[in-house]
Amino acid sequence: MTGMSVDIIQLDKGWEKMKEGIDKFTQIMENDFDNSFPLVLHSELYATCYAMCTQKAPHNCADDLYKKYGTMYEEQLQKSVLPAIKAKKGEAMLQEFAKRWKNHKLLVRQMWKLFVYLDRFYIKRVSALPLKAVGVQKFEQVVFNAVKEEVRAGVLGLIEKEREGEEVNRELLKSVVKVFVEIGDWRPLFPTRTGEEIGDIGAARFNIYNKELETALLAATSEFYARESASWIGTDSCPEYMKKAENRLQQEVDRVAAYLHSTTEEKLLKECETQLLANHQTVLLDKEETGCRALLREEKTEDLKRMHKLFLRLPNSTTCGLQPISQIVREHIVDVGMSLVRKEEAEKDHTNYAQQLIDLHDTYLALVQGPFGNNTLFQKVLKEAFEVFVNKDIGNATTAELLSTFCDNIMKTGGDKIEGEIDTILDKIVMLFSYLSDKDMFAEFYRKQLAKRLLLNRSASDDDERSLITKLKYRCGAQFTSKLEGMLTDMNVSKDNQAAFSTWITSNDQVQLGMECSVTVLTTGFWPTYKVDDVTLPTELIKCVDKFTQYYESRTSHRKLKWIHTLGTCVLAGKFEAKPIDLVISTYQACILMLFNQQEEYTTLDIAQNTKLPMDELKKYLQTLALSKYTILTKNPKVKEMVDTDVYTFNRKFTDRQRKIKMSLLVTKVSQDEKAATKATVDEDRKHAVEASIVRVMKARKTMTHQNLVMEVSTQLMKLFKPDPKVIKNRIESLISRAGGCTSTWHDRAKSGLCLRPCGGPGGGGFL
Repeated sequence: MTGMSVDIIQLDKGWEKMKEGIDKFTQIMENDFDNSFPLVLHSELYATCYAMCTQKAPHNCADDLYKKYGTMYEEQLQKSVLPAIKAKKGEAMLQEFAKRWKNHKLLVRQMWKLFVYLDRFYIKRVSALPLKAVGVQKFEQVVFNAVKEEVRAGVLGLIEKEREGEEVNRELLKSVVKVFVEIGDWRPLFPTRTGEEIGDIGAARFNIYNKELETALLAATSEFYARESASWIGTDSCPEYMKKAENRLQQEVDRVAAYLHSTTEEKLLKECETQLLANHQTVLLDKEETGCRALLREEKTEDLKRMHKLFLRLPNSTTCGLQPISQIVREHIVDVGMSLVRKEEAEKDHTNYAQQLIDLHDTYLALVQGPFGNNTLFQKVLKEAFEVFVNKDIGNATTAELLSTFCDNIMKTGGDKIEGEIDTILDKIVMLFSYLSDKDMFAEFYRKQLAKRLLLNRSASDDDERSLITKLKYRCGAQFTSKLEGMLTDMNVSKDNQAAFSTWITSNDQVQLGMECSVTVLTTGFWPTYKVDDVTLPTELIKCVDKFTQYYESRTSHRKLKWIHTLGTCVLAGKFEAKPIDLVISTYQACILMLFNQQEEYTTLDIAQNTKLPMDELKKYLQTLALSKYTILTKNPKVKEMVDTDVYTFNRKFTDRQRKIKMSLLVTKVSQDEKAATKATVDEDRKHAVEASIVRVMKARKTMTHQNLVMEVSTQLMKLFKPDPKVIKNRIESLISRAGGCTSTWHDRAKSGLCLRPCGGPGGGGFL
C-alpha cells in the first residue's frame, strides 16, 4: 500500500532480540526441557529474521545474520559445552559427550526453524554452506576436535573390557559411536521437507568415522586377538580352539549390530579371521591327536563342519582357506582307499570289492555333502582321490572288470540281492564308473555279460538294463552305449520275429517240428564275437535250424544267418525210472545227452567223434553231466580224471525232488581265457581308436608338432581310456609306414615335429 512507512530494523537491535530468544531456548535445553519454548516468541523471532533479510539495501542484514549465526554456535560451544565435557572422565565423559551432541542437534534444528528464510533464499543465492551444516561444522571444530582422542580412548577401552568378559553400557557406546558417523554426514540428522537437502556425498560421509574411530578400532582388535590366539594355540585342542574362535567371531558380529556401524563388520571380521584363523591354520590342522586328520579318522562330523564353516571365510591359497583342508581330505581318502586295495589283494575272492568301494564312496560323499557343504573344492578332491585307487588292479583283475561283474550279479536272476532301490544302486555304480580311466574295458566286459544275461534269459529286469545304459549314455555319450542299446533292440525285434515264426509254423501244415523252437537273431557288430563251430546237431535240432532258415530267407533276402550254438539252451525231457524230469541245459550238453537215445553207452572218444566238439570243451561238459551235483550220466571208472577211454551210460536211476532242474551251463561264468580275450579285444580296439583320433586331429590341423599331436590325441581319448604315449607314437609311425600315396616327414628330433598330409588331393581321401 502506498503512503505507509515500514520500520527499518537495524542489525544490532535485531540481533539483540534474536540473541535473547536463542539464550532462552538454550536455557530451556540446559534444564532438560522442563519448560517449552513459547510459540509466540518463536513467531516473533521468525518475523524479525524475515524482516531483516527482506529489507532493501543498504539495510538488508542477510549477510551479517549468516555470519552471526555461525559465531553464535562458537560462543555457545566454547562457553558451555566444551568445559562440561572436559570436566568429566571415563564413562561420565562419554555420557556428557553423547548428551551434548544430542542437545546440539536439537539446537541446530530449532535455529534452522528461526533462520529458515536464510536457508531457502540467501544461501542458494550466494552458494554458502547450509545452516544445518554450519551447526554440525561448528561442533566438529570446537568440541569434537578438542576431545576426540579422549573419546576414542574411552570407546576402545570399553570394547576391550567387553571382550575380556566385563559388562559395559552398550547404549552409551552406541550413542558415542553414532556421533562419529553423524558428524560426517549431517543430512539424516535433520529431516526437512523434500527438496531442501543437497545430494548424498556417498562413501565420503564415513570419512570421519573411518579416520577417527574405525582405524584405531581395527588395530586394537588385531592386537587383542593376536595375544589371545597365541595363548590358545599352545594349550587347546583343535576342536576347542575352533569353538572359541567361532564364539569370538559371533561376538564381533553381535558387537557391530549392537553399537558399531554396519560398514565396519566386514573389516572387523577380516582382522579377527586373520589373527584367529589364518595365522594359525597350519599348526591347527596339523595337531597330531586333534587336527584335521584325526577328525577325519574319528569321523567327527560336527567338528569338521565347524572347520569348513570357519575356514570358508578365508581366501583360498596353498596355505590358507579351504585348500589345505581339501588336500588333507584327499590324502586321507587315498590312504583309506589304498588300504582297501591292499586288503583286497590278499583275498582270493574279490566279489565284494565293488560293494566295498560303493560303501566307501557313500561315506565320503556324505562327508562332502554334509560337513563340507557340497563345496566344489571337496567334490573335486573326492573325485581325484577315488581316481587314484579305483584304477589300481586287484591281482590279475582290473576294477573295471570287477565293477562289471558286480553289475552282472545284481542284474541277473538269482544274483546277489542288494538292499535299497535298484535305481539308487545303479547311480552309485555309474559314479564309480566315472572314476575309471579304462571305461572301454568296463564297456567290453559289461557287453559280454549283458549278452549272456539276455541270451540265456537271465536278466532280472529289462527296465533296469535300460536304466543303467541310459545313465552310462548320459555320462559318456551315445556312441559309448550304441552297441548296448543295439543288443536290447535286437532282443525286442527277436520277440516279434519269434511270434511271426510261430504263426508261420502254425499256418504251414507241411512243417511239423515236434517241439518248441525259439531263435534269437543278432546283429553283427552289436554283440560280442562268438566262434561259429562245426558241432553236429541232433536230427531234431537240425530240422529246427532248417525250417527257421527257410522262414527267415522268405522274409528278407539281404541278410545271411550264421548259427551260433555257444549260448543256446535246451529243455530236454529226461525219462528216469522214478519220474520224468525236465533238464534245462546248454545246446552242447543236449547234443551229448541226445546221443544216448541211440545206444546205451559211449566212450569219451565216441562222443567227440559224434558231436565234433573239441576234446577240451567236451570234457568240461561231460564233467557237468557226470561228476557234478546232478549225475545224469554214469562214468566208469568213477574218478575225477578224464581220459578218452572212459565209458558213459545214461543214469536211469537219477532222481530229484524237483520236476525241472537247471544244469550248470558253463558259459554263464567268465573263464580266464575269456577274460584274456576281452582284454586283447580292448587293446586292439584302442589301437584303432588312437589311429582314428590321429586322423581326425591331422585332418583338422594339417600340420602339428609331435608333442602337440600326442597331447591332443590323449585329450580326445581320455574320456574312454588313458592312452599310453608310446602307443600313440607307434600308431603314428604305423600310419606313416602305411601312408602309401601320403607324404610324411619327421622334422629334427629336437623340435619333435611331425607333418602328415592327406592323400587324394584337396578333395578327399583321408589317411591310409
